[in-house]
Amino acid sequence: FQVMRLLILSLLFASTFAWFYGRDEPDRWSVGGVWPLPQKIIYGSKNRTLTYDKIGIDLGDRKDCDVLLSMADNYMNKWLFPYPVEMKTGGTEDFIITVTVKEECPSGPPVHGASEEYLLRVSLSEAVINAQTVWGALRAMESLSHLVFYDQKSQEYKIRTVEIFDKPRFPVRGIMIDTSRHFLSLNVIKRQLEIMSMNKMNVLHWHLVDSESFPYTSVKFPELHGVGAYSPRHVYSREDIADVIAFARLRGIRVIPEFDLPGHTSSWKGRKGFLTECFDEKGEETFLPNLVDPMNEANFDFISQFLEEVTETFPDQFLHLGGDEVNDFIVECWVRNKKIRKFMEEKGFGNNTILLENYFFEKLFAIVEKLKLKRKPIFWQEVFDNNIPDPNSIIHIWKGNTHEEIYEQVKNITSKNFPVIISACWYLNYIKYGADWRDEISGTAPSNSRYYYCDPTNFNGTDAQKNLVLGGIAAIWGEIVDNTNIEARLWPRASAAAERLWSPAEKTQRAEDAWPRMHELRCRLVSRGYRIQPNNNPDFCPFEFDEPPATKSEL
Repeated sequence: FQVMRLLILSLLFASTFAWFYGRDEPDRWSVGGVWPLPQKIIYGSKNRTLTYDKIGIDLGDRKDCDVLLSMADNYMNKWLFPYPVEMKTGGTEDFIITVTVKEECPSGPPVHGASEEYLLRVSLSEAVINAQTVWGALRAMESLSHLVFYDQKSQEYKIRTVEIFDKPRFPVRGIMIDTSRHFLSLNVIKRQLEIMSMNKMNVLHWHLVDSESFPYTSVKFPELHGVGAYSPRHVYSREDIADVIAFARLRGIRVIPEFDLPGHTSSWKGRKGFLTECFDEKGEETFLPNLVDPMNEANFDFISQFLEEVTETFPDQFLHLGGDEVNDFIVECWVRNKKIRKFMEEKGFGNNTILLENYFFEKLFAIVEKLKLKRKPIFWQEVFDNNIPDPNSIIHIWKGNTHEEIYEQVKNITSKNFPVIISACWYLNYIKYGADWRDEISGTAPSNSRYYYCDPTNFNGTDAQKNLVLGGIAAIWGEIVDNTNIEARLWPRASAAAERLWSPAEKTQRAEDAWPRMHELRCRLVSRGYRIQPNNNPDFCPFEFDEPPATKSEL
């Protein structure tokens, strides 16, 4: 009887703290949890009440640095106190956030490998940030903002006391946007940059042009966007691009442009003679060319001039030149093209189109090598799989139906001494029903879910190989993505990639431990005004997202 009584009591106790979906309650979240998880974090036992009129930021010797001034303005006026509640004033002592940065304020965007390390100490009387660079200070301030929470019982903002040492695990942690399939407005791009900075991501991979449209405005070759853009409104001027780069810089983000060659080039049709004629099985011209004409020597002069302009427009030292899916267009545009076949015979290539691809890429490598502003080229992995990549290249991995297959790709490519960036783990344009950031969801390839568990160095290789893994870029291809849905589709699913690429692998083994922090992150970003979709099945935020109220003119 006593055993039965204990069993009944334990069941009653369990039912009191049980809910659906394996959770104890629908809104359980961390309080002052930091995302991504820092390298080392030790919380104090007490919290400090904050009021807006008693908090300040001291930038010390770097008080004239535009990056830090922008940071101070954003956090003081927007991000530290995001919730729609009445702000209390008075009743507390001053709370000063002191920021010390060793290096001078940089005039340009962050460079690859720049330090983002920081120390953050929050006591009951003050907060102290120490960083080597302004980029580290930015990351520290975001972490500090995660320590701030709203206590609904006392109706006060509070901050957790803490000591944090932090730095990223990988130097490349990014998002890829596609502005060819659907045009994205500058405001929408900037919103994604802001959310990226709130997840400590530091690379925007901008897939500017593709087969469908050419929105990049070329000053030297205006016929490209003049013919290739969807319309005169669907273009990015040089001023627009400079605006995005400057906005990204203030948030510690690099912008890497991609111009895919020699395939996916139909929108380059404004340049006469640049594309080959393509033919169907009956030998009829399809009038949908999608490969560069490698016979025309003038095309290589054009590419050289065009890329000189691109490097003048985009300051980043990396330049993505695509190289993917050439095989999709070879039969139609090269094999069935009599002029191309004759050219191949003259060059001694026979029927081997791989040799013609190698011919094109050798010329492209030579062009990149001679650029006035030196760049390190990135290529999609087909250039490694099918061709002979330049030894200076970075290989961008996008293939693999399982995590294990992706790891094999990484192992194979790094064994040949090539640096790699991984996107295959995080193709976020694929939609699944459920918490796909942590659970395996059927419907597409297994690699298109469980984003939190894809670790780019989880392969059997040497330390030298693993050091060649630069990081990862979560991709959001634009076939069915535009201004209306990119934000909710990206976030917080991309946040899973952000933690994987920043945080120690040994401390982030279980999504079950991470989801309360992710829920707090989501609710914080929702209160900051972003469309961050539910990510942990049914739940709720203390303050839900809402559209701004209609103005009188809209009523």
